[in-house]
Amino acid sequence: MLHFFKGRILAVLVVSLAMLGICLNNVQAKSSDAGTELESKELQSIISALNGLEFGSKAYLEYSAGEKGGENGKQASYNEFAITRGYFTVKKTFVPWMRARMTTDLNRLEQGDNKGDYHTTLKYLYLELRPGDMGFLTGMKAEIGQGHMPWLDFEQKINPYRSLGKMFVERAGVFNSADLGASIRGNLGGSLDNPVQKTGSDGYTGKYGSWHLGVYNGPGYHESEENNNKVLEGRFSLRPLPKTLPGLQFSYFGLRGEGDQEYNGEYPDYEVDLGMISFQHPLITLTSQYFQTEGEKDGKWIYGPDNNALETKGYSFFGDFTLPVMQERFSLFGRYDYFDIDDEDKIADKTAYDMYLAGISYRVYKQNMLSLAYEKTDYEQDAPGKGNVPKKNVNYGDDQKVQLVWRLKF
Repeated sequence: MLHFFKGRILAVLVVSLAMLGICLNNVQAKSSDAGTELESKELQSIISALNGLEFGSKAYLEYSAGEKGGENGKQASYNEFAITRGYFTVKKTFVPWMRARMTTDLNRLEQGDNKGDYHTTLKYLYLELRPGDMGFLTGMKAEIGQGHMPWLDFEQKINPYRSLGKMFVERAGVFNSADLGASIRGNLGGSLDNPVQKTGSDGYTGKYGSWHLGVYNGPGYHESEENNNKVLEGRFSLRPLPKTLPGLQFSYFGLRGEGDQEYNGEYPDYEVDLGMISFQHPLITLTSQYFQTEGEKDGKWIYGPDNNALETKGYSFFGDFTLPVMQERFSLFGRYDYFDIDDEDKIADKTAYDMYLAGISYRVYKQNMLSLAYEKTDYEQDAPGKGNVPKKNVNYGDDQKVQLVWRLKF
């Protein structure tokens, strides 16, 4: 009898342990399924948040040695490594017709108590809307916020050497590349077929040209607005022979507004008229441009008791020639700028400068490029450096430098 009960107790224990094991196994399975489901939801949430996001960065890493001019023929030498620019960009596509972009700009302070420090400014932050085509007007994009001004982004898609210094009109001190406002741009008649093969560029590829119209605060993205005036800007580019000479374009840029500095309750005129002929080919790029202005964005180029804006004049030529060696990675380039800040001699007679730039570049990988260049600027006797109001007999010393720059993009 005792053996019988022992046997039944043992059987009950075995069955109980088996049932307990089955229950524990089911609990673990459910817990594992719940954990997996939670992890999956979290992963989907992260993927959803990242959907439509793009990140990019561009920097100009430079070594340069040379001399900077000063008054009475003085020159200061330098020999340094520098990061002349660093951009970080985030783009977001919400739906095909609504997007956004933010770009920060890392640059070095050239004056003030924190001279030499790097600081970051906001270059772009805008909402981009893409309306549908309207007949001959195609590929339209509207920007609301701090966005592109019409000219410089267009020119920099033709001249790839922004890493060596500013483009002609910006280097002269007239305006820069971004401002707060609203604009719309687009193509004329659709886009070129295979634009990179035909022109060597994928920027502003309108079959018969492109256009860009905008209204802005006026002083650009480095300054705050000090007046209530708004600046109107527009660019029109025509590509007259898209089949036979697809790289040939004729461009006009116009700007109308007032400078950002007040004088006795009035603001000086700020007007720009600029024209450029450009030709692009995978092996050759050529540009020729001319502009005239009354004043500039800050309203500081003035003369006389009425604080009238100075009338300026300038022209520039640029060429880039790809060598048929080493998989066409090497290019020779050159540029010449002439700018007279006081074309009518209201303050002084000899107020112009001549800038010469020449060098060789090597395309390392995609848009990563190494450039070696020599640059020299000759100032006439009444021109006190770039962007400054003329001063009689200032005898500013010449600028010259050799620079080696890596354009880093990823």
